[in-house]
Amino acid sequence: MDVFRFDQQVAVPFSQFGSRFALAPLTGDGTTRVQIAYLPPGGRVGRHPTASDQLFAVVSGRGWVAGDDAARREITPGYAARFLRGEDHEVDTETGLTAVVIEGAFDTWATRVTTDIVVSDYDSAWPSWFQRLCDHVWPAVSDVALRIDHVGSTSVPGLAAKPIIDMDVVVASDEDVSPAIERLAAIGYRWRGDLGVEGRQAFQPVEEDDLPPHQLYVVVEGNKAHLDHVLLRDLLRQDSEARERYATLKGANVVTAAGDMDIYVAGKASLVAELLTRARAERGYPPAEYWAPERPGPT
Repeated sequence: MDVFRFDQQVAVPFSQFGSRFALAPLTGDGTTRVQIAYLPPGGRVGRHPTASDQLFAVVSGRGWVAGDDAARREITPGYAARFLRGEDHEVDTETGLTAVVIEGAFDTWATRVTTDIVVSDYDSAWPSWFQRLCDHVWPAVSDVALRIDHVGSTSVPGLAAKPIIDMDVVVASDEDVSPAIERLAAIGYRWRGDLGVEGRQAFQPVEEDDLPPHQLYVVVEGNKAHLDHVLLRDLLRQDSEARERYATLKGANVVTAAGDMDIYVAGKASLVAELLTRARAERGYPPAEYWAPERPGPT
């Protein structure tokens, strides 16, 4: 075994482009490099074009990043910014930060936060999209699953939604979760863990030309994650006023979020919690706590 150092004392200082940071090489193979960037309080990576694709992943501290459009976005531990080759970019921090920097040829497996967010009027084709997805997934899980449920906004007739199908592979018990994960992996789904929602196993969607855009989960029948999906769906199907409130809020969120999915989701949290609390009471279920985001959504 060999032991290596990559702390700040062996990092190389950079001052080009008005920068103030240090970079410690970690590994590389000629096409990809991995380094650790140390930005002190008041440190910055000055604005300049990247020589290759770059992933800037913060592991401690906090700061701001900006790409070609110069729009600044706060970045904190657990978040990464990807800059494309030739893209003008910059990073700055008031308090200091440390980041893993990957440059060159790489696949990004992390969960994407920034994207074009589109909320469309209800499309009568969405149930057929769901059926096509079921036809693809069900043969792989039929021996371990009870059924596949259509959930999320596209499952509610008349409700505006992002045109992405949400679907739950429902299993009978916790013991069936691992076999379901294995079977989904065999047809190309990458397991992502619960993504912060206990009782709901999420998967990287299969990107195939003949499959509609979708999000796939494995849930145990009747657990809180599954029940929340079903209760919200059923309430919105039955209550036109709630549907209208939800649709209006989602439309406003698209504008407020400006392509940031974290802000979009946070902006819905209060109303979703209200509707689920009501649905649980109406169905005779005990009350439950729901997520209250630190990042404010639209008011």
